[in-house]
Amino acid sequence: MFLKLLMRPLSAGRCDKFRIFYHRLYQTDSISSTINEPVPGVSISQIKQSLKQKQITTVEGHACIIIECPICDFEKLKKAKIYINKTTGYFMCDKCSSKGEWNILEKFLLLTKSSKTSNTQRELETLRNTIRIQEDYVSKWDNITKSNQQVADLSPDLYEKVLHTFSLPKISQQDISQLNGVYAAAPILLYFPLIAFGNIVVGYKTLSSESGLEQTIPICNVGGFISYKQKSTRTDGTAVVVPTIDDLLALASQKAANVIICLPYNLQNLPQQLLPSLESFKKLILWFGNDEPSWYTARQFAKKLNEKRCYFVRPIDTQPRPKLAIDKGYDLKSILANAQPIWHKSITTFDDLRQDVLCDLQNIDKVQGVKWKRYPALNRILKGHRRGEFTILTGPTGCGKTTFMSEYSLDLAMQGVNTLWGSFEIRNARLAKTMLQQMAEVSLEDNLDKFNTYADAFNKLPIYFMTFHGQQNIRVVMDAVEHATYVHDIAHVIIDNMQFMMGISDESKHMDRFWKQDKIIAEFRNFATKYNCHVTLVIHPRKEREEELTTLSIFGSAKASQEADNVLIIQDKRLTSLRGKKYLQVAKNRYSGDLGVMVLEFDKTKLSYAQKKKTKSEEAKEGKETLPVES
Repeated sequence: MFLKLLMRPLSAGRCDKFRIFYHRLYQTDSISSTINEPVPGVSISQIKQSLKQKQITTVEGHACIIIECPICDFEKLKKAKIYINKTTGYFMCDKCSSKGEWNILEKFLLLTKSSKTSNTQRELETLRNTIRIQEDYVSKWDNITKSNQQVADLSPDLYEKVLHTFSLPKISQQDISQLNGVYAAAPILLYFPLIAFGNIVVGYKTLSSESGLEQTIPICNVGGFISYKQKSTRTDGTAVVVPTIDDLLALASQKAANVIICLPYNLQNLPQQLLPSLESFKKLILWFGNDEPSWYTARQFAKKLNEKRCYFVRPIDTQPRPKLAIDKGYDLKSILANAQPIWHKSITTFDDLRQDVLCDLQNIDKVQGVKWKRYPALNRILKGHRRGEFTILTGPTGCGKTTFMSEYSLDLAMQGVNTLWGSFEIRNARLAKTMLQQMAEVSLEDNLDKFNTYADAFNKLPIYFMTFHGQQNIRVVMDAVEHATYVHDIAHVIIDNMQFMMGISDESKHMDRFWKQDKIIAEFRNFATKYNCHVTLVIHPRKEREEELTTLSIFGSAKASQEADNVLIIQDKRLTSLRGKKYLQVAKNRYSGDLGVMVLEFDKTKLSYAQKKKTKSEEAKEGKETLPVES
């Protein structure tokens, strides 16, 4: 009964968090099927060639190709534009709000160019029904405005009180009225609409007076933003991009920029649905502050936005995010004047890297990576979880590698690390159940009445699953991983485990298994570096009867241990000693060189390896077990 309850949200979860999002790209057969056939990818040259063959006039934008909308033409609406993403082929119309994958639009273009027969019209109607229309937030926003007060209409005294309550920068009521904000008295909230293509409401942000946190509706894939524009100033095609509303208000209060844009999901994610609305800007200045790994996020977002038009404000102490900068009395205009281009040629000099080095030194805690809350011992050894690194986890069969990695990745996801799981050995429903129980920290079977509460909380985490199960082709897996990293800004990919990608490719008969493994290792190592994404690869050890596993125990160990930045080994001494324990050994740590061990005590109720609070004497003893060595 419990499994049936769990499967229900898995099949209908919002925004593809539980609904596995790659079913449209990679068709999976029944349980007996072991191979997913690769689906041809969409390249910019393919899109251009297809449009040229159909004699369709195109305009090449920064991140999209723009054509006239054939769907509006079919519906006999006014002429509109369709934006086709250069990387994914995903399209959106700025009038009829149609959106979907490239293959659907391609079929539509083919049919509309054919003869107007009754069969063609029926096919067009069928195809039109497959195209997704974004949810109507115009009426929802109308209801919000009717039930509450416009910020522009507040009395001067109440307006000053609102600024104080929400700790907002001192901005005139006339300037803030541009944002069309709405004030709700009970509960005390501020609403700001998210606008796409200049005039369509596609969602909204809320600002809470109690928590001070921003929340966005819908929770993913919104295609709009909040923007401010100086009325009396002509725009030069430049916009300053900031993550939060108070950053936007800080810039607006000093009139530091002509156009200011607030992203819908802060620095968590830049949806591809948003890119068409940003096509009109020739230059984007990304000001993300120094209280986040801003440099990494700026580079990641710039790849989507087109690096050649992107500049960024370097995250150093004298250039914090706009709200903090204005609190400290800094001149925001002078900071913006020092914005540096993100894109540069392949060859660089130390002079170009000088500020990056300074930024790393000034933000050493952030450079070390995201800290684990459940595993403080890992923080002492590994210092943190960093983008662009490659980690290998190994351990004997049945030692709990998947259960540990589930909680290890859940800890990071709960702190905003966008995570993609590729579980080839264990089905996603079982993995999701494990992670849900680890998050809830109670037995789900004994707390079924709270299941929806736990599931709703889990649904908000940035965790995505691939649908692969059993042996897979490495090319198909890499295509899915690269696509997810672009669309969902993935920062951590887990592959469990490598052995399921061996023996499936066309070259298999010409390669021994060590060559196959070396190829897989090289693919993920290159991916981690190129996409600045952390990859954790689970590999079974060689079938050897060893008292203790080492880096030499990893199957095909030479390439794997050489390419890895970190090697983690689960050692299980419980079967060889009466007082033996299970522990995690950090056998390689390229970042700091520190090595050490972390005892793993399993809590069956919570399905958790999280460390219990230790006494001072136990912490001192554990500190001695952490052995620093030269890198």
